Amino acid sequence: MKGRKTKREKEKGFTLMELLVTVGLSVLFTGVVLAALITSRQLCTSISSIQDLQQTANVVMNKIIKGSGETGGIFRLSEAVSYTITSLSDLSFVGTDGTTRRYYLSNANTELRYSHPVNGSTTNELIYRAPAGTTLTLRFWAQVTNITVGIDVGLSKTVNGRTVTGSATTVITIRNHVT
Repeated sequence: MKGRKTKREKEKGFTLMELLVTVGLSVLFTGVVLAALITSRQLCTSISSIQDLQQTANVVMNKIIKGSGETGGIFRLSEAVSYTITSLSDLSFVGTDGTTRRYYLSNANTELRYSHPVNGSTTNELIYRAPAGTTLTLRFWAQVTNITVGIDVGLSKTVNGRTVTGSATTVITIRNHVT
């Protein structure tokens, strides 16, 4: 005589407790993985922003070093006869033609401007405008009085709650300096 199997023995499945534990562990692991992905994405965004700011600071520095186009050609800071640092972010220099030119930072710390002669008057040319949320810093300093000038360009902004920066620094020798 064969024994009768109960209904419970015939069913193959999971108990409610096993299902709840499995779902709970899945949710926990998903949360850990998502938190790690979000953190790594924020870190990559910050690093990318730092690299972008660094590149932009180098571009702005090159615009100052290489000079700006004027009537009659390009005048470079290194070709000046003398210079005067009016404030940390304001440099005036006299060219070989005897005309004063000037690099300066606007009051809102967002624009680098170049003041130079054009057709008998002076124009204030925009060299660089920082995007919204970005702060531009410009600092001129004398290494050896009236022979060399140092230039620092910095950019900063807040990304994912952190302030990230990029900067460039150089020293320019004034070739035509009158001794």
